[in-house]
Amino acid sequence: MALIGSVSIHPTAVIDPQAQVAAGVQIGPYAVIEGPVEIGPGCVIGAHACLCGPLVMGRDNFVGHSAVLGASPQHRDYRGEPTSLRIGEGNVFREFVTIHRGTPQGKGITCIGDRNLFMIGSHLGHDARVGNGCTVVNNALVGGHVQLGDGCILSGHTAVQQRVRIGRLAMLGGMAATSKDIPPFVLQQGYNCVTGLNLVGLRRAGCTPEAIEALRQAFRIVFREGRSHSGALDLIEAEFGGVAEVDEFVRFIRESKIGINPVRSSQRAQRIL
Repeated sequence: MALIGSVSIHPTAVIDPQAQVAAGVQIGPYAVIEGPVEIGPGCVIGAHACLCGPLVMGRDNFVGHSAVLGASPQHRDYRGEPTSLRIGEGNVFREFVTIHRGTPQGKGITCIGDRNLFMIGSHLGHDARVGNGCTVVNNALVGGHVQLGDGCILSGHTAVQQRVRIGRLAMLGGMAATSKDIPPFVLQQGYNCVTGLNLVGLRRAGCTPEAIEALRQAFRIVFREGRSHSGALDLIEAEFGGVAEVDEFVRFIRESKIGINPVRSSQRAQRIL
């Protein structure tokens, strides 16, 4: 094991000789650092946590009790290939969080940005890509190859199917699930039901009233007027092109390979019930 500067390691922790632990790291009781794991300065690894390499972790991350980061992917075709997990800076992984390495089929890497919060019992599958400032609430389940845009929120007990993209500042409401992409700034609830814009998230992020109003109109054109997506997006670009948030909204939908969900209607709600 390579130690850089002062570290605090509990005597019951098990540290692999291949591990590299930077200055200011704290490793708690019965934690296990397994294989080629790099831990950046100022990280705190809680009791009974397990970090499995290949894993590279930046500075000032917190890993809670019994979290498991970098275990092998849950994939039938995985045969022990040397894949990896990369974690940025300032993330919080609370108790019992599980995050898996990539697969050869997904370029071999699961990647997490900066300042994300993974709450108790949440799971991130293999080959996922997470931006910055995301919140993944208790027991949320994120499948393999999913992409989470900056600042998105997955509420408690939500489920995201593999290969779905969640746009920037989008929100999936509590106990909801999605099998299709969620565009930026959109609020989705229930199963595959768009319900509106994430107005609270937009305001907290400092979005201007003018941009929010343009997004309202774009949302109405896509979800309320019964147009084809192609025709709706052409109209939005003609009327609101140049508003950065609207351009992002349009670009995301155009790039979707699996489609987006419809807006909730009273008739659809009755069918679901």
